[in-house]
Amino acid sequence: MSPKKQSSPPSQRRSMVAPLLIVGGLFAIAVLIVVAIAANQRPTFTPQVSGAPRAQIDQTQIDHGIVAFEQQVESVFRLKNVGDRPLSILGEPRVELLQGC
Repeated sequence: MSPKKQSSPPSQRRSMVAPLLIVGGLFAIAVLIVVAIAANQRPTFTPQVSGAPRAQIDQTQIDHGIVAFEQQVESVFRLKNVGDRPLSILGEPRVELLQGC
């Protein structure tokens, strides 16, 4: 004959459930607060041009000064669509390199 398992009395089970419910509820409230804060921090976009896309470039010229022959340099241009329609860039951008003597 196998020994019987003794189960905990109902009052003890209830006393273990209450703290779990409290912790679960606090966790759910914390998640809701984080989601609400994140939703309010999203920047709103107000287009500068309506009815069309419009590209805005942060700079049109970069001067790297005197650069030795075959020395690599990197330039970064930031492009932003300030219109309210999708902006498509077709083909390769045209870049002009000016060299001195």
